[in-house]
Amino acid sequence: MAIVVGLLLCGIGILHAVVNIRWLHRVAARGDVAERFVPQLAANIAFAGMAIAMPGIVLLLVAPALGRGKRMAARLALASGLFYVVAGIAGYLWQPIPRVLIFTALGACVCAPLVIWRRDFTAD
Repeated sequence: MAIVVGLLLCGIGILHAVVNIRWLHRVAARGDVAERFVPQLAANIAFAGMAIAMPGIVLLLVAPALGRGKRMAARLALASGLFYVVAGIAGYLWQPIPRVLIFTALGACVCAPLVIWRRDFTAD
């Protein structure tokens, strides 16, 4: 589960950056956004894409240790999952668009097995 969700989150982060930076250049060419704001907005979009992908990278890195029952790996994976649960709920409360809750669902897919089988993670 950690590998699948980690790959999915990395893909979403990269897709977010690519699609939105291309969109930014299109709206700037139309004059909807001042050209002087494009570099700053592009940096913000790229950073947001990295912020989406980073917990996915953490999941990919700890996946082998999760398979060995390492407690620290489970904690790191739980922190990554909780990040998405909270971010999804906060995003939905800020802008009630149902598709924002996909992050909550992905975070729950990570957190639920870790909480259910938390006693299995005993190795140091």
